[in-house]
Amino acid sequence: MHKLYDLFLKTGLRPFAFMTDMLQLEQKVTRSDLATLLILLFRGDLTMTELAAEMGAPLSSMTSIAKRLERNGYIARATSPKDQRVKLVMLTQEGIRLAKEWEHIMLGMLGKLEAAFTPEEMEQFTLLSFKAIKVFQDEEPVKLEETKNRPVKIKIDE
Repeated sequence: MHKLYDLFLKTGLRPFAFMTDMLQLEQKVTRSDLATLLILLFRGDLTMTELAAEMGAPLSSMTSIAKRLERNGYIARATSPKDQRVKLVMLTQEGIRLAKEWEHIMLGMLGKLEAAFTPEEMEQFTLLSFKAIKVFQDEEPVKLEETKNRPVKIKIDE
């Protein structure tokens, strides 16, 4: 527990912030900006309301983030072809480039974890990570019974 506590303190409660690639990227844009860009990369064009819901942020906060991203040339807003009253938020070419750079860094970090852990350890790590996140969000933690049941291999000596 002490080692985990030290890790969080040294990284400013930001897991993986100790990685050079992450530090360089966070100098360009905030974590909220990066999360917004990734959501748009994965989900495609969204309305401001949809984007705020995906981010779990109030619309007013999302508007501030979107204005900053638009000012920096990472997103653009356009009228929806389906409904002229609706404005869509979309990534620009520079936004796509930055989102893919972030995605590449994240996949590299996850690849390092997968290489270091067995598949069973990776599954356990993932379960424990989600459980920890729920604890910090003041929700009920995931119970082991709620996870999928899978067969367990038992070694039997003959």
